[in-house]
Amino acid sequence: MPIISSRNNSGFTLIEVMVAMVIMMVGMLGLLQAINLANDYNLRNQLRDEAVYTGEKYLNELKGRGFNSIAPVSPATSVTFPVISTASRIRGSSKKLLIQTTSTSLASDTLQLLIVVNWSYKGVTYENRLTVPFSKLLN
Repeated sequence: MPIISSRNNSGFTLIEVMVAMVIMMVGMLGLLQAINLANDYNLRNQLRDEAVYTGEKYLNELKGRGFNSIAPVSPATSVTFPVISTASRIRGSSKKLLIQTTSTSLASDTLQLLIVVNWSYKGVTYENRLTVPFSKLLN
């Protein structure tokens, strides 16, 4: 009967250590990719929220000007306002938001405001549209 040394049976072999490291690296790379993807979606959603906030803020500024200052001159016509560019500061990077506004007369005392906020992220252009009716207050 051969004598087996106890020192040869203890511990891991180099092959076992290398296989364990490869398995751990594959798992870590998958985890890092998931974190990257989550950050990408999170930043895109933050930009969308910023665009919604910017559009609503600009809409309230237009409403504050009064009906006569934003209404088209004649019925059934549209007025396009100049494009406004503003910067969004999310996560320390500056993203450009473009605001396009159109005012369309629906009746003599009612108009429709259309505000479109455009932004770009990773080469893809996104937009948020706000459409609201706006009426002259009758006294």
